[in-house]
Amino acid sequence: MIKSKALEVNIADYHVDVTVDAKYSILQDAMSKYFGIMEAFNTFLKELSHPYRNWQFIVKEARGYSLDYFHLLKNHPKGPDAAALYVEIFTTAIESASETEARVDAVDHLLLFLQKIIKDSGDDMHRFMPMINDAFHRIRHFSEDDFFLFVKSFYQIDRLAKMLLKHSPGKGTDFHSINLLLLKYYKDSFAYWLNQEDPKAWLEKEAGESVDIDQLDQLFKYISHDQIKQYKFKVEQIEKLQNISSEDVLKRLIALPGFNSFVETYRDISTQLLEKSASQSTGYRWKLLFLFQIMSITGL
Repeated sequence: MIKSKALEVNIADYHVDVTVDAKYSILQDAMSKYFGIMEAFNTFLKELSHPYRNWQFIVKEARGYSLDYFHLLKNHPKGPDAAALYVEIFTTAIESASETEARVDAVDHLLLFLQKIIKDSGDDMHRFMPMINDAFHRIRHFSEDDFFLFVKSFYQIDRLAKMLLKHSPGKGTDFHSINLLLLKYYKDSFAYWLNQEDPKAWLEKEAGESVDIDQLDQLFKYISHDQIKQYKFKVEQIEKLQNISSEDVLKRLIALPGFNSFVETYRDISTQLLEKSASQSTGYRWKLLFLFQIMSITGL
């Protein structure tokens, strides 16, 4: 059976007798039908209960158990409570892990787990909505640095919101939590891009020449500061609405471009620069400049 070497080292170094925290008994009960994995699962829970946690191990294991065995939670009487424990594990890792990689993974896995719940809950979706809304609330209240990990995640918050709209329990669903989360997500995203140099002006400065080509002007339009300011204004207007919990507000918000839409447009422009420049050598130079700019401002 797979065991945590980190746990063994923790126990040896700190001479702590580790027992599984009683609050994880719901998870043990939900997983109890799978006898073959219980030893490894209990090792995972012991690591969670250790005063000196190995967060990289915990985050990796939590991803596997939460995603691969969600069907057990779905069919368990206390399934939403068990799912909430996984949310707590991921959020605690984001707050507590010293390794950036563990924190980034925890963000990605939390968003992926929420997607899993929304997509696979089916007729039980109404049972899971309170814990989903609580997860949205937790995410919204992270520190700015931690919240930006969510903004940049591959598993985008706006995509999660679109999924929630598609799989919502039905008429009368309260979208208050997701709408507040989206407002913060878009405001932080637009503020980030406005804090970067206007892309066309930047390229002209770095290239030392004008890039005034009609086709390129149209491409730059969608990520220009002028356009982003218009998006920002729309968010500010939506935020003033009285019916912030409504489906209409959700639809208006998810119509806006998310963080990754800008990243994808930047990448598309780098290709267009090569294809539409006056000469191949100029195109290659512009493309390389723009690719370096993408890596610089996104860290991707």
